[in-house]
Amino acid sequence: MSRELEVPAVVVENSEFDEILRVWIGSDAVVTMQDLFGPNTHNWGMVLADVGMHIARMRREQDGIPEIETLQALEEGYRGRMSDQFNIQHRSLTGRN
Repeated sequence: MSRELEVPAVVVENSEFDEILRVWIGSDAVVTMQDLFGPNTHNWGMVLADVGMHIARMRREQDGIPEIETLQALEEGYRGRMSDQFNIQHRSLTGRN
């Protein structure tokens, strides 16, 4: 049994795509990434937002959970992790604090 996700056909067939991130979760997380953005760090924020939207769509399709509910849970998890790791407090993107 392979533990690696299948590369989508559209990626295999089109050289415009670049792999930028792989994440493995166990008792800890292991991450490898390629920095294609240089000093444009805001692009990583867009990548995180895209991942969040894909997760929300998956939860809706698989479990019927509304996308906004998943996005709110993702935001809570993000804010909690940032607060725990770096003591960062910030205003919620959804206006909730």
